[in-house]
Amino acid sequence: MKKKFWVIRDTREKVGFWNFPEDDRCYGTKSLKLDTGDYSIEGYENILCIERKKTISELVNNISEKRFKDVLARMGTYKYKFIILEFDLQDIARFPVGSGIPKSKWGFVSYIKPAFLLRYISELYINHGIQVILASDKVNAEKITYSIIKRVIDNENS
Repeated sequence: MKKKFWVIRDTREKVGFWNFPEDDRCYGTKSLKLDTGDYSIEGYENILCIERKKTISELVNNISEKRFKDVLARMGTYKYKFIILEFDLQDIARFPVGSGIPKSKWGFVSYIKPAFLLRYISELYINHGIQVILASDKVNAEKITYSIIKRVIDNENS
């Protein structure tokens, strides 16, 4: 029988969060403080880190923040580390159009071009070993995250 687990959601994850209900593998979702990331598994918080970005504008805002650079450095120490994006390649390709950033503010992000974003995402893996997944939307992001969580549990308990 496969090990059953609790999914941990960081207490700072407040808006539109993912919820993993009880099933044959999962007890459900608990809200606890995580040192790094938004989601993990109880008892595996020191080896699995999943960071969630809801929008491309959230990612763009984080790129220049020292706090996010610190998060990336900490994530680099985890065995399993992921950033799950709730948007897709089309959103990157047309940035800032459709980003939710008001057109009047586009001048502040004019240095961020789609090619820069693609390079940045590639470098997250190359420089930090962080796997970035373009999930397209919240539903797919939850499904992908749940699959990752089950694979990590199975891998660590085999």
